[in-house]
Amino acid sequence: MGLKEDIALFMIMAVSWGLNYPVIKIALNYTTPFALLFYRILFSFIFIYIIFRPKLHLKLSRNDIIPLIILSLLDVLIWMELWFVAETTISASLTSILIYTYPIISTLMAIIFLGEHYNWYVFLGIALGFGGILVIFSNSLKIGVKPGVVIALLGAVMWAVGTIYYMKYHTKRDRETTNFYQFGFAVLPAMLIAGIANPSAETFQLTPLLTALILITSIPGTAVAYYAFLHLNRKYGVSTISSFLFIVPALSVLFSFVILNEIPTILEVTGLIMVAAGIFFSAKGTKTKRSSKQSHGRNSLP
Repeated sequence: MGLKEDIALFMIMAVSWGLNYPVIKIALNYTTPFALLFYRILFSFIFIYIIFRPKLHLKLSRNDIIPLIILSLLDVLIWMELWFVAETTISASLTSILIYTYPIISTLMAIIFLGEHYNWYVFLGIALGFGGILVIFSNSLKIGVKPGVVIALLGAVMWAVGTIYYMKYHTKRDRETTNFYQFGFAVLPAMLIAGIANPSAETFQLTPLLTALILITSIPGTAVAYYAFLHLNRKYGVSTISSFLFIVPALSVLFSFVILNEIPTILEVTGLIMVAAGIFFSAKGTKTKRSSKQSHGRNSLP
């Protein structure tokens, strides 16, 4: 692929990830966040297998199972559950902005726990990112604090923790296989949580509309987007791709406005701009001890 094709592939990835947030918001009108997550994990697991089957190494040793289960809980089940629950109380656009503080948080964690090298751009990025969070929290205090703000930020933290765990313990295994298994190991816990949270026969009921919405988040929003990310990551390096991830929450805000008529406040837009700048500078400023193939790999999907 040439540069134009790669740019188009990046935009497909960014649009798919950005669209997930308003689509999830709509889907939550028809089911619980717990059942929704179960079906997204299940469908994503199936379509990741279909798309990546030739590259998957399915044989596991006993020593592989526990680390993969831990990664699955951190990097799929817990953070996505927090994301979905957050969207029940706050807008899709605000959820996306808060979730996408994840690259900034993971950069700070990588410096502390993995000994990554850095320059002053990293500190600028971290300062801007956390400044954006403070701006958003100040806006929440004005209009009334909603638990979704805290829950979404906790989701970003858990996603960052999962990324650090991946970078420390899972870089020797190819990402396709790791991603396949972390979704696979999350299926049963997600089903149990959904059933316990809402012990009703209607909990797992699917309508045609709900099925279509889940498929959007599972096929383009997960499997296809991850295929694009892996291609671009191998060709240009993680830091290059990560520095442009601010486009995802920006697109999510746009899609939420067009689809849901969600109009962000001035302070939310200001927070988004600060977080976007934080993502750019923190990704540009980190120079890791690891190879680009190993560092800051997003092994799960938004």
